[in-house]
Amino acid sequence: MVNYWRLVNKVIKEADILLLILDARMPKLTRNREIEEKIRQNKKQIIYVLNKCDLVEKNQLDDIKKGFDPCVFVSSTQKLGGTLLFKKILELSKGEDCIVGVLGYPNTGKSSVINLINGKKAASTSSYSGHTRGVQFVKAKGKIKLIDTPGVLQFNEKDIEKKILIGVMNPQHVKEPDFYAMLLIEKKPEIFEKYFDIKYGDGTDFLEKLALKQNVLIKGGLPDTKRIGRKILQDWQQGKIHEFLLK
Repeated sequence: MVNYWRLVNKVIKEADILLLILDARMPKLTRNREIEEKIRQNKKQIIYVLNKCDLVEKNQLDDIKKGFDPCVFVSSTQKLGGTLLFKKILELSKGEDCIVGVLGYPNTGKSSVINLINGKKAASTSSYSGHTRGVQFVKAKGKIKLIDTPGVLQFNEKDIEKKILIGVMNPQHVKEPDFYAMLLIEKKPEIFEKYFDIKYGDGTDFLEKLALKQNVLIKGGLPDTKRIGRKILQDWQQGKIHEFLLK
């Protein structure tokens, strides 16, 4: 954690503009106000980049962006918003040489946004958190240089449910995946009913039915709720389960 903050402070110091990458599905959960305050104290400019906008209803975008100014909606998987983001960077830099730092929680898509701006694969990406291990300098188009960094966690962040929800914790490292999968399902059971085509009764019943349906079993033919719970968490983090399923 100390190393992460040392790197973050270095990026803030060296950058002219900071891109704060947020998950458009849950921007308030994925913002880090401590970092925002550090950026403002250093009198640097901020652009809020709301990634994964393809997983959000269009009629919700105006409400989602409240409190995030300036902001740009992008989808690195659908290749949306890259040109708008590049234009916003040029606007703030006034066409001068510019170093752009990229910060955010793990798995919000920092490296993917860099590639979206560039229009090519310039930064290494992964669907699991913690993939970027150190500072990476990436030459972008024109007079822009980008700095990629590891994900940043708030100090003393111990809320495992939040870490799972926003994709900070790799499901493979969760000790009780069935418990946290049940908590996730209980938030919006109708989405999980649609995705897995199983009627929701309660969390335990849902996991057992799903494990039996997908033949995820332990010895004796019993449902393996831990393994199926881990799959649910993984599908959620990878954006396979979302509100568009209700249409």
